Amino acid sequence: MFIVAVANSYVYSIYHFHINGLVWEMLTGPGASEIFIFDTWVYLKAAALSSLFFLLSFFLSYLSRLLNSRIVFHHFYRNSLLILSGFVLLSQGIHIYGGATMKSSIVESTDVLPYYFPLRANKLLAKLGIVDINKLNQIRFQNSGTAVAYPLRPLKAVKPSRPLNVVILCIDSWNPRTLTKACTPNICAFADSAEQYPHHISSSNATRGGIFGMFTGISAYYWKSFEYGNVQPVLISQLLKAGYKVQAYPSATLEYPPFAKMLFRDVKGLNISTPGKTAYERDTRITRNFMADIDRYDGRQPFFSFVFYDLAHAIELPKSKQYRFRPSWEYCDYMKLDNDTDPTPFFNLYRNCVAEADSLVGLALRKLKAKNLLRNTVVIITGDHGQEFNENHNNYWGHSSNYSQYQTATPFIYYYPGCKPGKRNYRTTHYDISPTILRQVLGVTNPPSDYSMGKYLHDPSPRDWHLVGSDLYYAFIRSDGTIVEKQGAGNLKVMDKRMRPIPNYPLNPRQLHEVITRMNRFFRK
Repeated sequence: MFIVAVANSYVYSIYHFHINGLVWEMLTGPGASEIFIFDTWVYLKAAALSSLFFLLSFFLSYLSRLLNSRIVFHHFYRNSLLILSGFVLLSQGIHIYGGATMKSSIVESTDVLPYYFPLRANKLLAKLGIVDINKLNQIRFQNSGTAVAYPLRPLKAVKPSRPLNVVILCIDSWNPRTLTKACTPNICAFADSAEQYPHHISSSNATRGGIFGMFTGISAYYWKSFEYGNVQPVLISQLLKAGYKVQAYPSATLEYPPFAKMLFRDVKGLNISTPGKTAYERDTRITRNFMADIDRYDGRQPFFSFVFYDLAHAIELPKSKQYRFRPSWEYCDYMKLDNDTDPTPFFNLYRNCVAEADSLVGLALRKLKAKNLLRNTVVIITGDHGQEFNENHNNYWGHSSNYSQYQTATPFIYYYPGCKPGKRNYRTTHYDISPTILRQVLGVTNPPSDYSMGKYLHDPSPRDWHLVGSDLYYAFIRSDGTIVEKQGAGNLKVMDKRMRPIPNYPLNPRQLHEVITRMNRFFRK
């Protein structure tokens, strides 16, 4: 056990994660000797440490047997258990305190312990009136240094001859199968004058990772390091530096996940939440708020707007709006779902929700056109991630449960003044959004690799080994759709694009090492 612990500490220092299936594949796969090349002194040191640990273990075992045979311990085991329980309670209490007071020196220390998941009790403390959960989600971590080098080099920019506004219209949980003239006529009509990317993949299968990847250009694998270090996306920093008015129009609150402080830390007057009892009410209100701001726009200051719709995620709609697609459920009943469920009524309810979101997006687009803003505005229409309706017939519904195309793929439409309409039939990702805006709108001249895992949208070169997910549970999606998934328990699972396991998949250790090295390149050495 001592040897494993020491070996794990070396793995963590190199790769920033603990021993798991990826490491095992690199160690045992053919060609591993070409990756792990050590000096003779390293082997001697490892042998010496191993011998020392074996001797230490033998000595402790001998000592325990000796003491057990000669000394009578009254209530020894009970007292030992009480002491151990006390240490557990103390460690958990310290972490609860660290989470509630936002002390990164406490919270960050747990990452070095393999698969240690301490408690956080912010909601309980909020119920007891000890902390304000809404304020807590906006407070930055204290005593924090940053573990990331982001960007890798200072950004350089050439000021564009004319500033372009940027509008991102994002539909939460958007299944690409709904991008049709029947379901989304307004978006499809607009897409005819824009660039379409039908093979677009999100950076995750859930909102947190999808939006994080969209704004930062890198994976939510870095989420905790960004949060503890109070690191803001370079996209937002550069927009503010260039004098942009940055505003969000969120249907669901930006307090949790804490996008308000994670993505928009330095934005003044940010809309954090929107009143409304239902997703429909809130989606309607954010559309009106956005259009009202467009009406007040005087052209003096370029703007960046992020409008985030929740209808397709909530999958709830007033009965009066459920007329487009039938038969349709009136409400979402997850208790009815299994592998034999006919998805049609459920999917039709979802399509009705997307159709209503399309109507609201249409209002926003018509307002931009009426104000003659399409001549100097970049418009992006996309989703944060996909939404599955058992398309693979393995009883998966919704999102956050796997990394199939139905949970990670989402529509992507990109409009800018002078663009050449049409479909671009190569893979693009959410990591491409930030680099493209930084280059095309803000004139940043650094290569995307300095601050992103993506490329420019107009770059058709392959995007193999696309990383999706978070720090604990993530996957690589190959160009052919193969999913190499590192699961929460640390084991590795390889599946085809229909989520069927692939036995004996040939993982090349050298290639895997290169992929992991690229994945970790934004950590400070």
